[in-house]
Amino acid sequence: MTRRISQSITPTAEDVAALRGPFVSKGANDPVIKALRDYFKATSPVWLAKLDERQELTRERLAEIRDAATKRRVVIEALPDGKARDKALDELAQTEAVVEEMDTALAGAGAFGGIN
Repeated sequence: MTRRISQSITPTAEDVAALRGPFVSKGANDPVIKALRDYFKATSPVWLAKLDERQELTRERLAEIRDAATKRRVVIEALPDGKARDKALDELAQTEAVVEEMDTALAGAGAFGGIN
């Protein structure tokens, strides 16, 4: 005969609600997902959605993009490993590289009085 030791607890209805609450799938209506969308929207420069190749960027605008990328990176890095996370981080790295390249070019132009 084998020995069996058991020790358990029976949760109340309130316990069940508290234990399951954070893990219930609420889909697109999940307040956490909405807050995340709102955060991304609030930390992205509004003008960036309308940016095209005919517009000029100042160092201040590049700094706004850099700041938004930094804030987005913090959230994305918290995601579990996977294709979506990797793609988002790759896109951010590309954005950061372009911003750095443009900022360096502008700094050089400023040092030489804007002469090309």
